[in-house]
Amino acid sequence: MGAHLFWLRGWGVGDVGAPGPYEPSARIVHADNDPIVLRHAEALLVSAPEGATDYLHADVREPEATLERARGLMDFDRPVALSLIALMHFLPDDQDPYGITRTLVDALPAGICLVLSHGTADQHPELGQETRTAYKKGAIALRMRTRAEVEPFFEGLDLVEPGLDPATERYREEPAPAVERSGFYVGVGRVR
Repeated sequence: MGAHLFWLRGWGVGDVGAPGPYEPSARIVHADNDPIVLRHAEALLVSAPEGATDYLHADVREPEATLERARGLMDFDRPVALSLIALMHFLPDDQDPYGITRTLVDALPAGICLVLSHGTADQHPELGQETRTAYKKGAIALRMRTRAEVEPFFEGLDLVEPGLDPATERYREEPAPAVERSGFYVGVGRVR
């Protein structure tokens, strides 16, 4: 991909500080609006001498403010990978998740990649209402979307092979060990 800057939105507690298999010179910015994630980030974030890992306490529903703060941490003139993993299904339609995504992507240079996963009940229709009810009891908005409703997040981007697929079908070098249903669609789109 060539990106050495990774902007990880809505990354959550479990992965803060876990930089993954990036180049030591990578600049990684985790962003979330959960105060618990903030406390974990303060304790866990580590950086290599060549690169840096940082945390941005921000709300994705305020993309312009988030972008302004992120520009202070990252050089947006360099290739950036924007990661929206398991995040946008927490935004109902009236919060304009497509517009938020477009605002974030449009602020980044050509050649960037958007990595997005999104909850769905397409392959588990019998669990859709049960899942929505469980989240509602916890006062958490949940808007699972169909494949056709996830596709617009990639509008104006070139989908990287294998395209927009159920998470359990995203194998690059060999087939999945067993066919199983998935509750997520996953895709990578590159700005033209």
